[in-house]
Amino acid sequence: MTREIVGSGKVLPIGLLAIGLLATGLLLGACGSGSPTAAEAVPGMATGVSTDAIPAEAAVSETKVNSDPINAPQVIRTAYVDIRVADVADATAQVIAATTSRAGTIDSQNINSDGTSSYANIVARVPAETLDAFVSDLGDLGTVISVSINAQDVTTQVVDLDARIGVLQTSIDRLKILQEQATSVTDLVAVETELANRQGELDSLTAQRGYLGQQVAMSTVTVSLSPITELTSSTAPGFLAGLQNGWSAFLALIAFAITSAGFLIPFVIIGAIVVIPVILVVLKRKK
Repeated sequence: MTREIVGSGKVLPIGLLAIGLLATGLLLGACGSGSPTAAEAVPGMATGVSTDAIPAEAAVSETKVNSDPINAPQVIRTAYVDIRVADVADATAQVIAATTSRAGTIDSQNINSDGTSSYANIVARVPAETLDAFVSDLGDLGTVISVSINAQDVTTQVVDLDARIGVLQTSIDRLKILQEQATSVTDLVAVETELANRQGELDSLTAQRGYLGQQVAMSTVTVSLSPITELTSSTAPGFLAGLQNGWSAFLALIAFAITSAGFLIPFVIIGAIVVIPVILVVLKRKK
């Protein structure tokens, strides 16, 4: 018995609804997204490809992948700057002010102290186009010990994500059309299940694309601040220095001798008290 439903101004067999779902799954399988096809989502559905079940406007949208192609390389730039400053607290305030003036933000700020000196570590985000100027501004805080700027090209990842997002969006649009045409509960559940899977994958890819976009637009700069340390001056050894060291060693030797004598005297006295009588007894017996 043949069941028919009415949609888009003409009579559609229920088998064509299944065919439309299968065509959607095949489209995404070619993209390599790894999502299950409509036939896998609903076992036992008919196979075959026909454009009769897809309205003209949906077929046209199939060729639309990305309306905003990438025209420039997508590069993530990061920097690390190590600076010696006279006042760590004041320099920290200046780094924050410089970040704000460049329309940036502070991701984290840590100030530690060892009891005598303070150290700070600041992670700032500034627009990528102002990174070099921002690093130059930091040079005015004190003595720059080291500067490291790294670049990571993510153009390929961005293009791939854009393509996959475009295909998924096309698939979702087609599934929504099929959802409107479904009158059977079974077919409606199948379409909604596949639509939910596609929407979840689209949200994940969109989040990844948004994260890469943020990393490209805003550069991360790690600033390490530490106090300036004064080097202890040392003089080359000379005759007077040698004489002083020799005299100190002589006095140390005398002090050691006196200490040793004081340590041995009690043992000598006790030994004499014990040994002398024994010697006297021995001498008397020999006589």
